[in-house]
Amino acid sequence: MRSVETIIIGGGPAGSACARRLVQNGRDVLVLDKARFPRIKLCAGWITTKAMADLEFTPADYPHPILELDIRTHFFALPFALNWFPTEGANYSIRRIEFDDWLLRRSGAQTVEHEAKTIRRDGERYVIDDQFACTYLVGAGGTMCPVRRAFFAPREKSRQIVTLEKEFAYPARDDTCHLYFFRRGLIGYAWIVPKGNGFVNLGLGGKAKYFKSSGARIQTHFRAFLDDLVAEKRLDAATAADVQETGHPYFLFTYRGDIKRDNCFLIGDSAGLASVDLGEGIGPAVESGRLAAGEILGLGVYRKEDISVFSFRGFVRRLMARASRRHLAPLPSRARGGSGRTATTTP
Repeated sequence: MRSVETIIIGGGPAGSACARRLVQNGRDVLVLDKARFPRIKLCAGWITTKAMADLEFTPADYPHPILELDIRTHFFALPFALNWFPTEGANYSIRRIEFDDWLLRRSGAQTVEHEAKTIRRDGERYVIDDQFACTYLVGAGGTMCPVRRAFFAPREKSRQIVTLEKEFAYPARDDTCHLYFFRRGLIGYAWIVPKGNGFVNLGLGGKAKYFKSSGARIQTHFRAFLDDLVAEKRLDAATAADVQETGHPYFLFTYRGDIKRDNCFLIGDSAGLASVDLGEGIGPAVESGRLAAGEILGLGVYRKEDISVFSFRGFVRRLMARASRRHLAPLPSRARGGSGRTATTTP
């Protein structure tokens, strides 16, 4: 059995940020991940100046294409977009297949391709599949993290977000990022994010509770969104018809629920830390990874109160609260893939 001081299960941005800080301080770290990097990871790939500062790199340091975003925001059915996005500093897009692999390699931690299945406490140690043992265990395995399943209570279903998205090469795209809030009654938002080398990521997300209580189907919203992109000439009809979207769930930030127990920590999506306004996960993941490493190093205490709750300040939060109290226009019947029903109830 291999024994190390800290094992991190999951090699995404949270795990890499945690591993890098520990390695920089001379600690013995092993990262386990069931995937072989580089691996496909669907994500809008939005990173902020703050996230880059936390990760200690600039666009000039990054060895892959990175695109500074010109963002347009669309609210409800307004016939115009706002050239406004209230964050501090510039915003960028990356491809996770490149970004995550680079971060993990840069961390300096040894990585083993291994899917953790059985995790147990053995005195002062944590034992994984009777093959690995550690004093400190960090769960960074995303929404379905095995560390959470082994030692922590289930998350609040009311905080669950579901998404559908697709990333593909589309050289005809322009370099403008578009965010759509509450379009066609969706309690959530949709996006089309350009990336380097002609790639684009498009998708939408909303609360699972909204879809369950209303009878609206996320597939209906997604196909209607593709129709809108075609009508706006942001996507051609043939490409829209060929899009095969993929879904995944994650959880929004809440102060309730544990993120550590004894020498076991949850970080990133395994802890459910996505920002409550935009569901942005990379920034909170990086913050949580660094904070957990800080506690292992004896340099601080890992607390939810020190992790960013919002991607940007209160405007969208207030707008979402108001939208949940309004009657929003339903999807027209032309939307493909479902009945076209949407919610008129709160999420």
